[in-house]
Amino acid sequence: MSSSPPSWRDIKTGLTGMDEKDLISLIHDLYALNKENKEFLQGRIGGKEAYKSLRENAAKKIKHEFFPDRGFGKARIAPVKKAIQGYKKATGDPIGTADLTLLFIEQFVKYCRQYGGIEEAKLDSLSVAMKELYKILETCPAISDVLTIDDRLIQVKFDASYFGYGIEDEIDELIDDIAALE
Repeated sequence: MSSSPPSWRDIKTGLTGMDEKDLISLIHDLYALNKENKEFLQGRIGGKEAYKSLRENAAKKIKHEFFPDRGFGKARIAPVKKAIQGYKKATGDPIGTADLTLLFIEQFVKYCRQYGGIEEAKLDSLSVAMKELYKILETCPAISDVLTIDDRLIQVKFDASYFGYGIEDEIDELIDDIAALE
């Protein structure tokens, strides 16, 4: 009979029994364990400078999925979502999250314009990203001006006009919805 791994309750109880030195050692081990943990802790503890660095790293990952320095982009959605969600969890920064989400939309549409023929599941993820961007702007409409979202979406709409799939219409709706927030 196999025993189940400890629950969060068990772990929490174990953590409350640790002294400060042991907790710091545990956090250090988690920090050293993998890049995601490192970035998460940097975002939580590092402040605005860490935000900038994490945002730049996430932007590089997004761009690389669509237009790497060498070869052709793979346009894999999972690494893009992971980069955006990792940034969001580590920082809680809505401006950076909106910027990365819009970057994904921009890169995706440029990729479709250049290479065409994209799977429907990937197109669905573009629609989800547009909805996520709207949700962020709904909570803080001023982000739109900070990131010049209107201008960027107009360029995205122009790029989308070349390949169809109804994306141009969705972008139109998003632009109208964002304008209604202001």
